[in-house]
Amino acid sequence: MKIKPIIWGLLSLSLLATGLFGRPSPAQAATQPDENFVVTPLLPNNQLNSKDGYFNLKVTPGSTQVLKLSVTNPGSSSRKIDVSPVKATTADTGTIVYIPSNRTDPSAQTTFTKMTSKAISLTLAPHQGKTVTFETKIPKNGFSGEVLGGLFVTNPQTSEASTKRNAQNFQLANRYAVTTAVALWCQPNQTIPAKVALANTKVVYSKTDTAPMVVAKLRNLAPIAFGDLQVHAQLFEQANGREVAAQTQKNRSMAPNSWFDLEMGLGDKPLPAGRYTLKLKLASGDRHWNFTQPVSLSKAHAQEHNNSTKPATGKQQPWLWFAGGGLLILLIIVGAYVLGRKHH
Repeated sequence: MKIKPIIWGLLSLSLLATGLFGRPSPAQAATQPDENFVVTPLLPNNQLNSKDGYFNLKVTPGSTQVLKLSVTNPGSSSRKIDVSPVKATTADTGTIVYIPSNRTDPSAQTTFTKMTSKAISLTLAPHQGKTVTFETKIPKNGFSGEVLGGLFVTNPQTSEASTKRNAQNFQLANRYAVTTAVALWCQPNQTIPAKVALANTKVVYSKTDTAPMVVAKLRNLAPIAFGDLQVHAQLFEQANGREVAAQTQKNRSMAPNSWFDLEMGLGDKPLPAGRYTLKLKLASGDRHWNFTQPVSLSKAHAQEHNNSTKPATGKQQPWLWFAGGGLLILLIIVGAYVLGRKHH
C-alpha cells in the first residue's frame, strides 16, 4: 500500500476544509468612474492664500463677491452640467461635507446659500470649457467667524435616478460630482473657540435594521469649523448604575453652526424597559465638553432590542462552523499519523 499519496490526499483535504471554514477574502474595491468634467477655481485678488486649491477669501461687509469657476468637458460627447451653491454641513459620520442638504442650525448668522446667486445649468460640447460666475452678497454688518460652503458640480443626466435624499442624509450612488469649497471671512484673524451643545437625546429605530439605537444631537454653535473631535459615549441603567453600552469615536469634525446625530447601539445584552442615562465626553485640542442626559427605553424598543440580541433559530452560528472545521482538520491529521505509524 502506498502511504504517501494517502497522506498527501488527507493534507489536501485539510487545506480544502480550511478554505471552506476560514474567513472569506475581502471584496475588491470598485473602480472609479471615468472623468466627466474638470473643475478649476479662478481665484480672485482677495484670496488669503494662493496655494489653497479652493476659495479662501477675505470679504468686505456690504460688498458683492464674484466667484468664477472654470468647467471643462474632456470627453468626446456633449454633457450637461449643473453648478449649485451649497452650505457646509456635518454628516452623521462626524465629517464636514459639501453637498446639497436641508440641514441648518438656527445659530447661524447667515449661510453661503442665502448670500449666493442661484444654481446654473450649462451644456458643454466635446472638449469645450466654460466659465460660470456666481455673486455672493456680503451682509452690511458683516459676520463673525467664517461662512463655509461650496460650489457643487454634477452631471444630472447620470444621477437623477440614483440620488436619494431625506431630511437627514444625502446619498450618492453612481454619481460623479465635484465640490470646490468656499470659505469667507470678514476678520480672518479673529479667534473664535468651538462651542458644542447637546440638543436632545432619543431612542429611535436604526436606518439599517430593526434594532433601536440611542441618537444624540450634537450642535456646533460657533461660526468656526474644527476637527480632531473625540467622542466617548456611555449608557447606564439608572436603577443600578450598570453600564450597558459604550462607544468611542475619533478624528471627527464639524462645520460652522451645524449639527449631526451621534448614533449609538444599545449593546449586545437584553435590556428592560425603563430609564437610562447617557454620558458624553467630548474633546478637541484643549477644549472639553461633558454632557449627561436621561434616556427612556420604551417596552416596544426594549422588545425589538432584545429580539436582536437572540441568536437566529435554525441557523448555525459562525463559531460552530469554525469549531467543526478545526475538529475535521484535527481528525485528518490524527488519521494521517496513525496510517503512517501502521506503515512503519
